[in-house]
Amino acid sequence: MASVHHHKLLYSLFVSLLAAGSVTALPGLADTGQAAKVTTQTDKYRVPTSQPGFKKVAKKYKQAIPIQILGINDLHGGLETTGSVTIGTKTYNDVGTVARLSGSLDQAQNQFKKSQHAKAANTFRVEAGDMVGASPANSTLLAHESTMHALRAMNFQIGTLGNHEFDHGLGEFNRILKGHKPAANADSLIKNYPHQASKINLVVANVVKKSNHKIPYGYKPYTIKTIKAHGKTAKVGFIGIETTDLPHLTLLKNYQNYQVLDEAKTIAKYDKILNKKGVKAVVVMAHTGIASQDGKTDGNAVSILNKVNQLDKQNHVGLYVAGHSHQYANATVGKTHVVQAVYTGKAYDDTQGYINPKTGKFMHLESHVYPVLPAKANPKAKSNAKVVAIVKDADKRVAPKVNAVIGKAATPEPITGRNNNSKTMENAAGELVVDAQRYEAQKAGAAPDFAMTNNGGVRADLAVTKQGDITWGAAAAVQPFGNILQVVEMTGQQIKDALNQQYDENQAFYLQISGLRYTYTDNHDAKQPYKVVDIKKDDGTPVSMTATYRVVINDFLHGGGDNFYAFKNTPIKASIGVDTDVFVQYFKDMAAANTPIKAPTLDRKIYQPAGSAMSTHTQPVEQVALG
Repeated sequence: MASVHHHKLLYSLFVSLLAAGSVTALPGLADTGQAAKVTTQTDKYRVPTSQPGFKKVAKKYKQAIPIQILGINDLHGGLETTGSVTIGTKTYNDVGTVARLSGSLDQAQNQFKKSQHAKAANTFRVEAGDMVGASPANSTLLAHESTMHALRAMNFQIGTLGNHEFDHGLGEFNRILKGHKPAANADSLIKNYPHQASKINLVVANVVKKSNHKIPYGYKPYTIKTIKAHGKTAKVGFIGIETTDLPHLTLLKNYQNYQVLDEAKTIAKYDKILNKKGVKAVVVMAHTGIASQDGKTDGNAVSILNKVNQLDKQNHVGLYVAGHSHQYANATVGKTHVVQAVYTGKAYDDTQGYINPKTGKFMHLESHVYPVLPAKANPKAKSNAKVVAIVKDADKRVAPKVNAVIGKAATPEPITGRNNNSKTMENAAGELVVDAQRYEAQKAGAAPDFAMTNNGGVRADLAVTKQGDITWGAAAAVQPFGNILQVVEMTGQQIKDALNQQYDENQAFYLQISGLRYTYTDNHDAKQPYKVVDIKKDDGTPVSMTATYRVVINDFLHGGGDNFYAFKNTPIKASIGVDTDVFVQYFKDMAAANTPIKAPTLDRKIYQPAGSAMSTHTQPVEQVALG
């Protein structure tokens, strides 16, 4: 859910992220219960072949056993997703696609083999959850089997669960993981797609059935791999971890049969079990968020590792591949390296190091995150032909459904989005999105008062054909992520706080709103130049600061995304489904009611200059368009 989650990249485009890179030794933990030291550095190189620390073997490691971990997280079926990504202090453009990811991973693996003169299979490709879900049509419409085919072609060996693997029930994800046939009532596109096992070894240690407290579908909590060099061997353990936030990130029916155990306690438990099996080098893939920015690293992953270290300061976790928050991260927490490679295949992490053949422990690790550069910027990374063919085939298969008509517009012209904001930072596509969310929530019996979404969640204009038709593909382009829509309870004051948080970063992040109107005015504060002074429902009823209201938001906002902290941890009263599906259903409902879609009038935010008794829509600030 990205996730969530998906618009964190926009924040990285607005501010410079100072993120981590190389660490030449594994620092020990202090013998106290205090939090471990967190070290954040800066990545400077765009390809591993340029990385100084990866070019040659230091003399002290000549007889050690080399190892490489190549990781991704939150692919979200992004077979052809492109965009910009900020890593360290540099922003890279036109990055992404699984074809380019395949070439980048091969380039990194070949660099490792060449520098180590390694013939042994000591490279492992791993992922940290949300392989699928919140995906474009060429994954979604094929039940994400095209994505699983691509992961297989890229030789991903070990993975764990994210929240989006539960989007259609864990049983359905297990089906595509194992390559089983779909249900008899599945769409013909899915039935006709080739079904094959992904060959990913799915490990998850902290998801158990409530009925018997066993891990579902025969998944294992960990796997052990043996690596070789110089006639010697060592064992490496890989533990998979799901986020305990899962109940907030998917529908009740998808998680109600499962319990997600405490991440830190689970890691500590299985680290000890692996230790007893002679495994002294442990890698964790965990769908828990982290971010490196402004020279600091923070997030759930840091808290989890601090707790692991308090439970067992002698643990052997050397690497923690994080996910879920869609941020760039590269740091050490105590002795553990932590990395996260943004999301949707725009970046990957490359950790290289050595294991002492006598002790079986990591002697040295060095982690970096690299962008997935386009061919023009990195011609030496050759795309895998099998991956290219998989994507081309998927595009061809979904084209008819993408072009299916689901609604009718009042006029044959696009309903424009955030590239055509009013001076009060409203746009027609955005307000149509929240109107649709409020309508569908009402239809579902969730009794919403308002609906709000972040500007980054509205990704495109709503395209309309010359005949006035709205297609499935057009709707999905506006709401492509598959975020879960939640109805939360907020006080009037919290709503006011959320609206004010639009104005504290030059409106880099702003909201589209439904069900209410408000007036804002000058605040005479450089840090927040405007403030909200009056909020009313559509019918003119004032919004009370002490009363409670139900607001439809996506799960990204519920986590405080785009710095809208007023939404964070508000009580969830209902979940109405995936935003893409809700938006599509709205057009179908309007078509069934013979109601053509019209662009909303942009009059929900009213700017009133300080000292003026007359409201006006004039807004004397420049717009900031991100992403």
